[in-house]
Amino acid sequence: MTRSRVRLVRQTEVAECGLASLTMVANFYGFDVDLGTMRRRYSPSMRGAPLRALINLADQIGLTPRAVKLPLEELGNLHMPAVLHWDMNHYVVIEAIKGGKALIHNPDGRSNWLSLSEVSDHFTGVALELRPSNDFNRQSLRERLHLSQLWQSMTGLKRALAQVLLLSVVLQAFVLASPYYMQVAIDSALPALDGDLLTVLALGFGLFTAINVVASLLRSFVLLNAGTSVGYALATNIARRLFRLPIEWFEKRHTGDILSRFQSIVPIQNLLTQGAVAALVDGIMAIFTLAVMFYYSALLAFIAIIAFALYAVARFVTFSFQREAQEASIITSGKEQTTLIESLRGMVTLRLFGRESLRHALWQTRLTDSVNANVRLSRIGIWQNTANLLIFGLENIIAIWLAIGFVIEGAGFSVGMVFAYMAYKNQFIGKSAALIDQAIQFKMLSLHLERLSDIALTDEDRSFTVGSDAATELTGKIALKDVYYRYSPSDPMVLNGVDLSIEAGEHVAITGPSGGGKSTLLKIMLGLVEPEAGEILIDGIPLHRFGYKSFHRQIAAVLQEDSLFAGSLADNIALFDDEVDMERVVRAAVAASIHEDIARMPMQYESLIGDMGSTLSGGQKQRVLLARALYRAPKVLLMDEGTAHLDVKHEAVVNAAIGAMGITRIIIAHRQETIAAADRILVMQDGKLHSDTATPPDPAYTTVPA
Repeated sequence: MTRSRVRLVRQTEVAECGLASLTMVANFYGFDVDLGTMRRRYSPSMRGAPLRALINLADQIGLTPRAVKLPLEELGNLHMPAVLHWDMNHYVVIEAIKGGKALIHNPDGRSNWLSLSEVSDHFTGVALELRPSNDFNRQSLRERLHLSQLWQSMTGLKRALAQVLLLSVVLQAFVLASPYYMQVAIDSALPALDGDLLTVLALGFGLFTAINVVASLLRSFVLLNAGTSVGYALATNIARRLFRLPIEWFEKRHTGDILSRFQSIVPIQNLLTQGAVAALVDGIMAIFTLAVMFYYSALLAFIAIIAFALYAVARFVTFSFQREAQEASIITSGKEQTTLIESLRGMVTLRLFGRESLRHALWQTRLTDSVNANVRLSRIGIWQNTANLLIFGLENIIAIWLAIGFVIEGAGFSVGMVFAYMAYKNQFIGKSAALIDQAIQFKMLSLHLERLSDIALTDEDRSFTVGSDAATELTGKIALKDVYYRYSPSDPMVLNGVDLSIEAGEHVAITGPSGGGKSTLLKIMLGLVEPEAGEILIDGIPLHRFGYKSFHRQIAAVLQEDSLFAGSLADNIALFDDEVDMERVVRAAVAASIHEDIARMPMQYESLIGDMGSTLSGGQKQRVLLARALYRAPKVLLMDEGTAHLDVKHEAVVNAAIGAMGITRIIIAHRQETIAAADRILVMQDGKLHSDTATPPDPAYTTVPA
């Protein structure tokens, strides 16, 4: 089979296979762009991209799309590369068909030649042909994260590297001198049977060895300290950026994939501390030893250079395969970790439904993919090592044959010179091969930087970059003016011109059918999600001018996806404040009607809650979350089904306690008791808010049977 001309682009987000497929085709035609840039320009929907959305995106890129429906046997008539609809919910790219097999590039997997019978199991019969239009612009829009961007803020790195370099030079001086010791001992001391000379040589090189050991010890400690500080600085910088990314970024990615991207710090750290110095020292040593080799014999040196060149060609020819295999190994490992994490989190559900075996089978499939990817990577390493042994093994045989021949012919080559030359030659081969290996690792660094760029180059959440951070006093008045929102440009509007005005201290309930946009509306009011159009006013001031941080400090929320953290109940209610105010903790717990439950626990407020609140019931967990919100003494409280797990008695107590606080309350609810306690009821319908007097709530979704 021929080598692929389409470069595989793997999807990062859960539902961007269509965008990744378009990126592959665009790259094929000369529009050099990475998936991150495409995502920032043409944001895909979290809910996937229908064919019409792909057609619109292709048109924006400058590709002429043509959707076709065809049977499998006519697949070869497609203009390739083309996008295929796959498994009813996925897109792949087909590049060629040869010998009854199709070259398929799967954004969620790897490039592979599949038999047409295998293609038939996945292909839905719908394809999208893509050709460059007249205004198609062949350009490069690839945004890359550069290594220099990572070390600019580090302190002490240059000094540490200079120390390592100096100590490495001392070590290499010993390496250069050692072969000469052998030559003098064999050619001078041995023929003359001069024991005194041999003793002097031994003492001199023994002292040199002691210096070498001390230098090696110091170098190891410097590398340890430098590696630790660099790794710590890299990890904290990337983690700081990670924690400041928009909420939507996390919603579109799997946990295992995020962790695998974060782990790309490790190879970067190693190359910054050890690899850079090693490459410089190996390069210098290779030049020095090569010069000494030419001094002994130009012919033998040229043979070593030829072997070095052949090894370099072998490594660089296999680099693209190695990079692809390395990327597949990282991605499949991330998927396996994601499946394992999700399975552990959902163990109760799996146990109740008896799906442990099925979930284990799914994890085993992910593990198999990861193992196979590692095997492919290891196979490439085996072939590279084989090339190393073959090339340098043959070079060694030829060098020994020629060197001993020089001695036999009396061509000015002594036995000691043979030993010395072979030692220098082995050093040259070792250093030059290591230099090539380091060069490959530096090229491989682009893979890790590309994966980290998804974190480092994504814009921070606007709450960190927009508006004043001054402590503007909040009274609690919130207004929305003509707010529109949809999940992507290809999706219908979820919020379609929402207007809302809530006075300070007012209690407003929002209800409506599930999936109608109520939770999205709440996130927009919280400043977590940016509307496509419209304005959010806080006390009559646009939210971006009021200041996101200032607003967040004075409000609190209880959302459906809220979670607790491992620690004590007091820690969770105070959300790990540096100095926990226990009086406020107790007051918040009393208001949330959880104090009595806590008082009955053996360790009371110091009781540990387990992983994500696993030791608490659903109602207890919800009341702890509510206590956490009330601990802040907010001016505005927003709740998304915040009392859904409470019984009527506890809910009445909670509502009375919060009502006595006189704060603005905005709740999303379906329970009739919760809705009835509000001052005003609004119904979300068709993307708009209606007063309950105009559109009465439907009992089907506003009441819960007793």
